[in-house]
Amino acid sequence: MATIIFYQKPGCATNAGQIQALQSAGHDVIAQDILKGPRDAEELRGFFGNMPVASWFNRAAAGIKSGEVNADTIDAAAHSH
Repeated sequence: MATIIFYQKPGCATNAGQIQALQSAGHDVIAQDILKGPRDAEELRGFFGNMPVASWFNRAAAGIKSGEVNADTIDAAAHSH
């Protein structure tokens, strides 16, 4: 199977379940704390490939649900600094 680097929010029950499911499927999981260390725009961009900007966002995130952030109107260039 595969070795997967999994960026998690420590203490997140959903992430724990996802890691367990991957391990149960036979994958080796290397869990990394997503909150540690600054990430610059270039590094982050590499995770999204050709996905549209609106797909970069967790639609269940508080800022999205409250309307504070509108993922459908954000473009990559405007928020890359």
